[in-house]
Amino acid sequence: MNHQDFKRRVTDFVEPVKTVINMNQTIEEAIQSLRNKDVTHTISYFYVIDEENKLVGVVPTRKLLFCDPTLKISSVMETSIIKVQSDKTLQDAMEVFAHRNLLALPVVDQEGHLVGMIDVGTYTEESFDVADAQHRQDVFQMIGVTIEEEKKVSMWKHYRLRMPWLFCNIFAGVICAIISRINEEVLSRFLMLAMFIPLVLTLSESTSMQSMTQSLQFLRRPKFKLSQALKTVFNEWQVMIIVAVSCGLFVGGISLFWGDGFLASFTIASGITIGITTSVSFGILIPIFLHTTRLDPKVASGPVVLMFADILTTLLYLTLASWWLL
Repeated sequence: MNHQDFKRRVTDFVEPVKTVINMNQTIEEAIQSLRNKDVTHTISYFYVIDEENKLVGVVPTRKLLFCDPTLKISSVMETSIIKVQSDKTLQDAMEVFAHRNLLALPVVDQEGHLVGMIDVGTYTEESFDVADAQHRQDVFQMIGVTIEEEKKVSMWKHYRLRMPWLFCNIFAGVICAIISRINEEVLSRFLMLAMFIPLVLTLSESTSMQSMTQSLQFLRRPKFKLSQALKTVFNEWQVMIIVAVSCGLFVGGISLFWGDGFLASFTIASGITIGITTSVSFGILIPIFLHTTRLDPKVASGPVVLMFADILTTLLYLTLASWWLL
């Protein structure tokens, strides 16, 4: 596939779809209609159309096989469909494949009529076992690399895309310096607190980035549902609470050897526990927020998450120290 192909209309690569069923059919009728068709292409999805040949849903294979055969297709189909318009380019379709990890992509016209589909093999020029998860992931990664090569831009364009987000780190550093200056009295009286600041920040940054990575992995799923997002947030938060308490107790215990007293060590342990918990929350939620606002979470999440992690951890850590030790 050459460079010119990427700019061609996606309709130049469309294949007819024979695994199409009508929303008004029962499951039994749909299965019978599929058996009567000469299906030669790879079956990835069963697309559902209405009486006007408009794409209205997709039916998972398990529902066709295991649901009550008297049920209407309209009652078991999923209406959230990832599709591509017929006036889009091949590169647009490739981006959907790379980001959504789909095996096939339906193509519709401006009125929503099903035109056909594009199989992932169109881009890889090879077929592969659907059950081979590792091979499938390699294919999608290869598609992503191909897209990036097609999107090569100048050095200054990359600079303009990346530099604004790095100002988040600069801003965070300045704010942390101001917070430290405000709390200089407790830092001067308890030098151990200042000595542990790098470790406290490192733990918050590391755990927030771990949670951010989990959040980004969730956003790569084909379908984004708020209920699933909230469940992911809650599960990750539970794990990180245990991590936060463990890190706080471990570092707090070590700080006892510096001889500044139990209360100072307790402040360090509490600052780490609360700082990690807060930073992790932002690490999970910020990618989801950026995704819903149509910003690129892969580029923006890291700097923004680190900014919040540094500022909030420094603020909580030194505020607790000033309250308890002065």
